[in-house]
Amino acid sequence: MKKYLLTFIIALIIGFFLSNFFLKQYDAYEGIKVANKGDTLYFIQYGVFSTLESLEENTISLQNYVYSKQDNLYYVYVGITELKENAEKIVNYYKNIGNETIIKEYGITNKNFLGLLENYDTVLKNTNDETAISSIINQVLVKYEEVVISGG
Repeated sequence: MKKYLLTFIIALIIGFFLSNFFLKQYDAYEGIKVANKGDTLYFIQYGVFSTLESLEENTISLQNYVYSKQDNLYYVYVGITELKENAEKIVNYYKNIGNETIIKEYGITNKNFLGLLENYDTVLKNTNDETAISSIINQVLVKYEEVVISGG
C-alpha cells in the first residue's frame, strides 16, 4: 500500500510542475492567443514579414493592425470578424484602397471579445459606407488588443 501511495504522490508532484511549465509557456507566447476549440473567427491577413523592422516599414500606411509571431515570422492582421460575408467586405475594403489581403480562420474562446465582436459584426453587416467600415475595423482591432492580447 505504501508503495502505491508514494508513486501516486510523485505522479501528482510531476503533474503539477508540468502543468505549471506549460501555462508559463502560453503566457510568454508572443503571437495571437487562439485556441483550436471555440468560435471560428476570420482574421484578415495583410502580410507576413521576416523581421519586426520589415513589418514596421510595410505597415506605415495602415491605421491599425495586430500581429503575431509564429516560427520567427510576423503575421499582420488588419481585420477580425465572425461572419464570412463581413470578412469578404473587409477584403474588398482593403482592395479598394490598394491593399491585397487574405482570409485566415482561427478559433478563439475569449467570451468577452466574442460578445463585443457580435455587436460590431451586426453594424458592419448592415453598412456599405467606407468610412463606417474603416471605423468598425479599427474599433475591433483596438478591442482585440485590449481584451485578448493585453487581457483587459
